[in-house]
Parts: sequence; C-alpha cells; structure tokens
Amino acid sequence: MDASIDRYLHRVDGVAAEIWVPPSRGQLFWLRHAPTLFAPAVEGGSRLARWWAIATVTPSTNITVLNLRYQAYLNLIFHRTRLAKIGHAVCMPLIVASMLAACCALPLGSLPVNASLPAAAGLSAWWLWWAIKERDPLWGASGVLLVAAVYALANAAYALRPHTIAGSALLAQPLAWVVLGSVLQAASHALEPLPPRVTRSPRWVPMREYLFGAEGRRNSRATTARRVGHLAAQTAFGTVDELVASPRLLPVLLLDLLWRLGHDPARRAAWRAQATQAFASGNPGLDFIGIGGATPLRIPA
Repeated sequence: MDASIDRYLHRVDGVAAEIWVPPSRGQLFWLRHAPTLFAPAVEGGSRLARWWAIATVTPSTNITVLNLRYQAYLNLIFHRTRLAKIGHAVCMPLIVASMLAACCALPLGSLPVNASLPAAAGLSAWWLWWAIKERDPLWGASGVLLVAAVYALANAAYALRPHTIAGSALLAQPLAWVVLGSVLQAASHALEPLPPRVTRSPRWVPMREYLFGAEGRRNSRATTARRVGHLAAQTAFGTVDELVASPRLLPVLLLDLLWRLGHDPARRAAWRAQATQAFASGNPGLDFIGIGGATPLRIPA
C-alpha cells in the first residue's frame, strides 16, 4: 500500500482499510470545507450529519461528477446482481427521458416553455466534456447520440401521452414516471448486501443478517421491527438517490456497455480487477477506491 495516500484514511478501530487511488481534487476540496458532511464519522457527530450520511450513503458521489475512476468503481460495487444490472439498464434511461419530458412544459411566465432542448444540450455538454477529459472520443460520440435518442423519445412520449394513457391523469405526468423509475431502480438493489451507513455500521451486511441477526445471535422482535423501519426509510432515501444519480451514471453504464463490446479492454480489466479485489475483502470502501467500508477520509495534518 502506498504510504503517501494511506495518510488520507481516518482509520476506525477493528476495520481493516486500504486506499488504492488518491482522492480527487473535488473530494479534497469538500473534505477541507465540509468534513462533517463529506467525511462522516462512523460514531458520534451531530444528528443531522448522521442522517445525511445514512440518506446519501456515499456523500461524495454527487461532488465527483467528472471523476470517472471513482464513479465506475461505485457502479461496480453497488450493482453486483443481475437484478440490479437489469434494473438500472432499464430504469436509468427511463428516468432521464422522463426528466427531459418534464422539461417540455415548464411553467415559466404566462405560458409553458419547452426547455427539453436546452436541458438535453446541457446533458450532452456534460457527458462530452467528461469524455474529452478521459480522452475517449468513442465514449463521447456515443454519449451525444444517446442524449439525442433520449431527447427524441422524451418529446415523442410527451406529445403522445394523452392518447397512450387515456383516463389516467397521474400516469400522463412525466414526473410520475421519474418517481416510478426511481422507486423501481432503488428496489433492484434488494438482493445485494446492505452498504455501510444504511446498516448504521462501517461494514456491508447481508439484508437477512441485518434484519434477523447472524446464526446463533438472532435479533429480538423489537430489533427486527426497528430495522424494518430503517429499510422503509432507506427506500425513500434510495428513491431520491437513484433519481439524482441517473444523469450522472447513465454515461457510466454506456461506457460499461462499450467495454463489454470490446472497447478499451486494458482499462476495463484493470478497473474490474480492483473492484473484484474489493469484493473479495467483504468490505469495499465507499468514499474511496479500496477496502474499509465506511472508513472516512481526512486531510492529512
């Protein structure tokens, strides 16, 4: 392990941790200016900080929107089962298309304004700049084509909605499809182990064990009932997390598809090997690439 980056770990007693890739400049900026939110303590801290960590699970994911290395790692460690992979491949384009459809009639001024084209242009610029930063022209061109396809789908669906969902005012609303897609996408994680912070611990835990306890140490009925409540709240948090994540992770899913078709095999092999090594530890890192579960990052003294 590289001692020069190991110093970024704020170690937790009893939790083995290793960091393999230095934190990004964005992560370091927020670690300096808002450590309570972006390096949440495993124990202690304010009630707001604890609930922020539980609700977001990986707080730094939303402030590293051009850090492909970290985003690709999170995509691998959070989507291990076939259900999660299929759920995201289906729901994520639906969510983004529904977001653009919701922009087709924004209530600005006295008349609704169709802002779907500017929204699509902004999305395309973001994804293209990300690809330019990574020196990957194929990913960039594919991303622009994907945005164009999603934009066309969004406008066609919005134009046809009174005829295709007649008699259902709620389902004719694009925002309803945003929420529905986000709920289904969150639910597709059901067969995966629960990540740290969701379990109020620094470790990943299988859902059955979290609810009912390990063999020989079964939870009481009161504990099980309380943890059912935790997971119900996490479903609501997860729905918001999936909604926010979709515009950021859809190009990462696109890149993963390109990888599967043979694009950039060296990078794919190296990055997947690190994710596999993290899986094998049983406790992949959340806020960094490595092992250690919810071990926080820190700015070295």
